[in-house]
Amino acid sequence: MTPSLTVTQQQANSTPYGPARLRGALAACLCALALLPPAVLAQSTALTPQLLAQSLENCLRSEVIKPENAARTVAELRVSCTPQPPAVVATPPAPRVVSEDGEVLIEDSPSITPNADMMRTQMAYRDSNDYFFQPYKKNYITFGSLKNEDGSVPFSGETLDIKFELGMQFTLFPEIDTFTALSPLKVGYSQRSWWDIAESSAPFKEHNYNPEIFWDFTEALARPSKRTRLHLFDVAGYEHQSNGLDGLGSRSWDRFYVQREFRLSEMLGWSVKAWRVVNLGDYNLDIEDYLGNVELTTHFEFNNWVGVDVRMLKGHETKKISYQADVILPMSRWVNSRFILSYYEGFGEALVNYNKKSRSVRAGFYFPLGF
Repeated sequence: MTPSLTVTQQQANSTPYGPARLRGALAACLCALALLPPAVLAQSTALTPQLLAQSLENCLRSEVIKPENAARTVAELRVSCTPQPPAVVATPPAPRVVSEDGEVLIEDSPSITPNADMMRTQMAYRDSNDYFFQPYKKNYITFGSLKNEDGSVPFSGETLDIKFELGMQFTLFPEIDTFTALSPLKVGYSQRSWWDIAESSAPFKEHNYNPEIFWDFTEALARPSKRTRLHLFDVAGYEHQSNGLDGLGSRSWDRFYVQREFRLSEMLGWSVKAWRVVNLGDYNLDIEDYLGNVELTTHFEFNNWVGVDVRMLKGHETKKISYQADVILPMSRWVNSRFILSYYEGFGEALVNYNKKSRSVRAGFYFPLGF
């Protein structure tokens, strides 16, 4: 009986489905499953190009206002804000699995996984910058006064008032895969208000509301591509602007517009905005005679320390030229904003007085926002 039992065991071990091979196959499956989670984790933490561009923009806005970065150029800040690829480290080699008959099922080999500290840093960077709302246009609060050229009483700020502006935007389809033409579509909202704090009741004298929807192609154009792309404009959209009043004080207009920025260097650039009016309020039918159809803004940056913006509007009549100059300077380390000095001369600082030439001088705080 003993010899026959030995033969039976040898035959069982020699069959394709013998116990030794089954144990070896099971060990191979378990090792393969053990190697799967790091790969999946590395793939899930990768930043998409859209999120990367958005994170870079937010990081630059945050770093540029820090006093310790006053001597650094924009190029240096861009390098420091760009997240580096995750470092890879070699983990201990996987066990060598050999069946009872000597066949090697899994060879010794080091497995490469992303560095855990680097992955955590990358995720924290993305979470801290991937806001739902992004800053839009200018955000500031200023103190000053307004004077009409003809000597009449201005609508606000005869003695002292507060003018502030808030703007935000968000992407409608940040992760769309099928209709890629919708991925640059955004919704924006900005508002300018005049608060006449010198009067006894400190009333708000004027609000200009400006909702809009637009295609922002700047992120897509910034990504490298092998195909030649036609770059006519950076932004194209539709906007409504009004002061929310009814009757004789009502002011409103709706416009289709395109916008393009031209950069000569890190220090100097221009942006051009052109529009076509499609709807006018009953009490401002001649607003194009005063504000025209084109806006030109010149941007200066001096070593990433002083920023100067000069915005110009020209009405349909040669004499009706308006301009605004803003100077933005860093402030003390303990103030979470920058200093802004603003001068306006011409027509249309507010919609309610679009046809009255005025000038104003204001100073206050400029601050980028992220929500």
